[in-house]
Amino acid sequence: MNKFEKQLEKWNHGVLRGAQAKLAKVLGVSTATTALWATGKRHPSKGYVAQMAVLFGLDVYGVLKLFDPRPVLYLDPPVFPQVTALRDKDDYPYLSPVATGRDFTQGNSVKLPFLQTPPAEFDDYDPACVLEWWSIPRRYAQGALYLVRAKDAGLADAQDDDDLCFVKPSHAKATGTVLLLLQADGHCRCVKLQRKAGAVHFIDPISRQPVPLHDGKIIGHITRRIRSL
Repeated sequence: MNKFEKQLEKWNHGVLRGAQAKLAKVLGVSTATTALWATGKRHPSKGYVAQMAVLFGLDVYGVLKLFDPRPVLYLDPPVFPQVTALRDKDDYPYLSPVATGRDFTQGNSVKLPFLQTPPAEFDDYDPACVLEWWSIPRRYAQGALYLVRAKDAGLADAQDDDDLCFVKPSHAKATGTVLLLLQADGHCRCVKLQRKAGAVHFIDPISRQPVPLHDGKIIGHITRRIRSL
């Protein structure tokens, strides 16, 4: 029995039989996929690792160790609570600095939550939507307070789950800014702001075509985009 199977047995109340199928159902994958993880023929993506961290009560590093058969010395993870701890402690400052009056910075770095979906109000996002926390140079974030997948931000050319956007919650309307708009149907889209002859125009940042805006709320703007990790 390998480390992953031992963890499955523990998670399934001491019974290994059926644990792979149960995990597959919870994660929304096939039983063949969890079987490949158990045999080491395939490794789970970052998103599934984050979900298993919550299910197993581990941090991301602990889940990654389940799939590494080598005797590796792992460095201690960053001194920051697990997602499960964030959900258990109502008084922990997992909200934005605006909401808590505290700063998520350590020197020249800043900690940002990677969220499943862009929140309508960043000060009131659901901590269960946190996939993982990122620690990056402050200057790289450019004022962003969270990350989301490009496809969840409504960018039509999003490639995969590693195509990400850094978002700064604001209502700024500077020329050239790529705004994140929450539409009335609950979906997001990005529009680029242009000013011509004193008039404000919105265009699609990918197709460069004009975008007619009806119902919608500006919830932030994209400070940076990365397409590969």
